[in-house]
Amino acid sequence: MFEFRPASLLIFAALSMPLTAATNAEELIVVADLDNTLFQSNSGETSSGVGPSLYAGRVNYAENDHWERRAVLRFDVSAIPEGSNILEVTMRMQVTRSPPQPPINLLFELHECLNQWGEGGSSSNGGAGAPSQSGDATWYQAIYPNVNWSNPGGDFTPTASGTTIVNENGSYVFTGDGLTIDVQRWVDGGENFGWVMTAPVTELRTVRQIASRQNGNSSFRPTLTVTYEEGSGDIPGDFNGDGLVNGADFGLLLIAWGNCRGCPEDLDGNGVVNGADIGLLLTYWTG
Repeated sequence: MFEFRPASLLIFAALSMPLTAATNAEELIVVADLDNTLFQSNSGETSSGVGPSLYAGRVNYAENDHWERRAVLRFDVSAIPEGSNILEVTMRMQVTRSPPQPPINLLFELHECLNQWGEGGSSSNGGAGAPSQSGDATWYQAIYPNVNWSNPGGDFTPTASGTTIVNENGSYVFTGDGLTIDVQRWVDGGENFGWVMTAPVTELRTVRQIASRQNGNSSFRPTLTVTYEEGSGDIPGDFNGDGLVNGADFGLLLIAWGNCRGCPEDLDGNGVVNGADIGLLLTYWTG
């Protein structure tokens, strides 16, 4: 004969509820709020703070010159609530000009920058740079003219946070777990100095012209995309961490029904998940 068991009915009801519907990933898409190019030269005092282009790679000079370009970019992620969980980060750039018959399959890298740098009023229409102005980042100065890099060419982590393979003109997307780790650290309160973009310099003509944040084509500007989940903020009764207390959490409470010492669903801490915990859950209810 069938025996009616309230606990069994509760578990059946819980298993019939959508328990995973609560987590909602959100997306932040922002254009760089600072960018510049570090132009290697004899003086090291050229820049392009408000120019339409950035540069990365080795320029087309004689083999014994080895002049290099590195781009620096920063993105403001302060709109992401503190305590959020960063799920994925990508950075898109647009290569707008390549040298004639350039080498291809080049590994471009983003390295986390370790010091504050600047964007002054200089503007260059080409890869040679323009005279630096106050506040610019240069090959030797993080902030021209008085704040030097510890290392010429910028201070950055040796390990790349993200990479992409570059050929000729077109759109490219940097990916990598390090990008996610960097943005997570910034959202958690760490200093955000952005990234230094490097390119191979063992061959001639690896340099690429890249649209800057001031580029006239807004769709070409460097763009960061961050996918994240807001943290729950330790809301009592929010068992699935979605920031809400609702039917999904009620279902999880029912699954934990009975003796369950130490379970988060044991809201009154008596070692048993029962009606008293349902009553407490309802007091925290957000819907």
